[in-house]
Amino acid sequence: MSISAVDRSLASALNQIYGGNGTSKTQASTGTSSTEDSTLLSPEAMQLSSLFGTNSGQAITLNDLVAFANKKLEEFQKKLKELLEANGIDSSKPVSLAEKSGSGDLEVTNDHPDADKIEQLLAENPELVNLYKTATATLEIAKHSEAQSRFAEAYESNPLAATAQYSYLFNSQYDARVTFSETGYDVSYVQVPRASSLD
Repeated sequence: MSISAVDRSLASALNQIYGGNGTSKTQASTGTSSTEDSTLLSPEAMQLSSLFGTNSGQAITLNDLVAFANKKLEEFQKKLKELLEANGIDSSKPVSLAEKSGSGDLEVTNDHPDADKIEQLLAENPELVNLYKTATATLEIAKHSEAQSRFAEAYESNPLAATAQYSYLFNSQYDARVTFSETGYDVSYVQVPRASSLD
């Protein structure tokens, strides 16, 4: 039995992040000996690869996703520093950020003395918040896809053992958190319960 969970989860996750307009169609392969699915992509979906720096129709790799996320985090860090300095906040002190569960707002998770003011400034700058979320959501996809790839490989050898070992993939997800400092940024991941599809 073959599992291509990474391909399916990546497509699904990208669709959740960037939305779908209903123009993509999925069809079963017409080959009689194959059990794999094929996908027809809309012209809009074919352009998605250019977002990650690849040619239209070219596969998007995990490295492409990470490079895209890093570019967005660098852009976010520059704009955050400008925002802090314009509002009299010392940008030399590290700022750790995470998305608040359920609200989508960003919160400061370290003991920064101006945490409340930073959170207020971010709430007033939704484009900046979206830049952060784009980067972290992409990193979360890449992190989860790496784990799913290991699961698929283990599943080929021993389905029961692999399912037991990687059961966390079915009920949790990675939550990326970023600490920004004068020397750059550091990404960490926390496993959190997967949100119900009924929520």
